[in-house]
Amino acid sequence: MHRPSFPQRRSALALLLAAGCAPAALAQAPYPGKPITVVVPFPPGGQTDVIGRLIGDQLARRLGQPVIVENRPGVNGSLGSEQVARAAADGYTLVVTGPGTHAINQLVNPNVKYDARKDFTHVAMITRAGNVLLASPAFKGASVADVVAMSKARPKSINFALTGIGSSGHMSMELLKQAAGIDFNAVPYKGDAPAITDLIGGQVDLLFVNATAAGAQVRGGKLRGLAVTSPERNDLLPELPTMAEAGQPGVVAQSWTGLAGPAGLPAAVAERLNREVQHILALPEVRERFAATGNTAVPGTPADAARFVADEVAKWSRVVQAGNIRAE
Repeated sequence: MHRPSFPQRRSALALLLAAGCAPAALAQAPYPGKPITVVVPFPPGGQTDVIGRLIGDQLARRLGQPVIVENRPGVNGSLGSEQVARAAADGYTLVVTGPGTHAINQLVNPNVKYDARKDFTHVAMITRAGNVLLASPAFKGASVADVVAMSKARPKSINFALTGIGSSGHMSMELLKQAAGIDFNAVPYKGDAPAITDLIGGQVDLLFVNATAAGAQVRGGKLRGLAVTSPERNDLLPELPTMAEAGQPGVVAQSWTGLAGPAGLPAAVAERLNREVQHILALPEVRERFAATGNTAVPGTPADAARFVADEVAKWSRVVQAGNIRAE
């Protein structure tokens, strides 16, 4: 029986490799095999950054590879998000998602060139938290019902701080306007901090902010909370009613975070990342840190995350169209 010579066997192996018939171990290295980058599309120090770094640190421990958290701010969070959408779909470049970057921006800003539903693989949801309707100490109304009655009696008489077109606070304001059939005088600000300062000083009357920013101001007695936009009361400010309890059941808006990669992420990679995130979200110390900032962990599958984002886009699309909202 003729046996092929060594050169012949080597040539045959080369042909197999060239034809894509290499053993699985040669064709694809185990994931992860190198450091992972998690992009936070906002400056350091904000809620998205804090949550992203917490998850990144825990992922590094679980995966056995460094996780590098990079802040890439710009265009209300869309710049860093677009960079991730255009990255290789290999699981080594991820982004922390949120309502602005992955639901609202594409609806109000024509310069946003990605579709949050089609250009990303949504790996997992991380947190959710309702916004808080804050009132200046000088504001005469004491409830959401007062806000509605005063606005109907004198349209646009209430000065409402607006901290960015398409922001979660802005969309909460628009949702309240449309649900109650009222209008406000919107006063633009470059961020929550200057708006809160003027709210304390009485230069503006109302502001929607996330529970993290609102908690210290309300507990410190500097501002009054009127209601929260989550479906249930917030553990950080349990005395505040929900918007439904305050007579506006249609006003449900939440700040949230998730984790995503580019579209086309291999299913095995998405499932591995999701599995690790689920473990992280179940850790008592992680839940405690979330609770301290008014956030709640959101367990679920990649399919749950994709469905949630699609629902958010559909919901805010209706609000944007009804309000004819466009970024300047």
